[in-house]
Amino acid sequence: MYKIAIAGAGAMGGRIGSQIKEANYDVTLIDNWSEHIDSINKQGLKIQRENNTYYLPMKAVYPSQSNTQYDLIIILTKAMQSREMIKSLYDANAIKDTTAIVSLMNGIGHDEMLSEFFPKEQIFLAVTMWTANLLGPGQLLLEGEGAIELQRADGESDFKTEEINKVFNKANLNSTISDNVFKSIWTKATVNSVLNPLCSILNKKIGELAEYNQTRNMIMPIIKEIVEVGKAKQISLSFDRLLQKVESTFPESEQGLHYPSMHQDLYNGRLTEIDYLNGKISNYGDELNIETPNNKLLTHLIHQLEMNN
Repeated sequence: MYKIAIAGAGAMGGRIGSQIKEANYDVTLIDNWSEHIDSINKQGLKIQRENNTYYLPMKAVYPSQSNTQYDLIIILTKAMQSREMIKSLYDANAIKDTTAIVSLMNGIGHDEMLSEFFPKEQIFLAVTMWTANLLGPGQLLLEGEGAIELQRADGESDFKTEEINKVFNKANLNSTISDNVFKSIWTKATVNSVLNPLCSILNKKIGELAEYNQTRNMIMPIIKEIVEVGKAKQISLSFDRLLQKVESTFPESEQGLHYPSMHQDLYNGRLTEIDYLNGKISNYGDELNIETPNNKLLTHLIHQLEMNN
């Protein structure tokens, strides 16, 4: 039987894992949050959708309890927790030489981190526009539609790529095999690098950020730095398309009524993923001798706010 693990069973891990489980795959949720694990094992995962609410029986374990060897591991931890998760899974003998490792984490640079542990042909990078909300231990709110783009880290296609894509599509996750997943990852990271820190620092919803008549002048320098760094990293990005992508989130019918995930983390006392968004752009800039003062400043400001938690 094809065994699948979701490493990081938060909101998105719960969404991806539950939909794959409902497609009749053998799925295990792996997380370190004890109340969450206990609730799922006791009563199942409580799922609230637009038209119904139900409990889905699922298996949930701590990383140290992951003594099954998995065929597919989908990593959905916070970016800064991924190394610890992988080490724990190795210690538990949960990873085989043939295990496919899929990163669905936010941010950029995950291929570099995963290459410390796995050969490129074992690593698959994916990006998603699905959303989810974690209402409490073992409780998910799943609304709206989304999609997934997937590609092997070295750009090659093989039967495992097809197999993973098949799993996602059987789970109604609207997956496609990409021919340039890095561009899609950087595009999403650009949107997050603009909205997440600005809304967090200003304590504003996305639509509230957009109400200021100089918002475009605030966000353009951030995007320009990302485009320049991306070009040096062989990632071809269009400044105009990225600006349009960011501004398309502003209406209430899109994401205007919502706080970005970084805001939710910051104001709930959790560390943010800033080092894998603006911080990563700043680090790449330093390595490439490209000035990134706007991304660097946003990184410092978020770390300052994290100190208040």
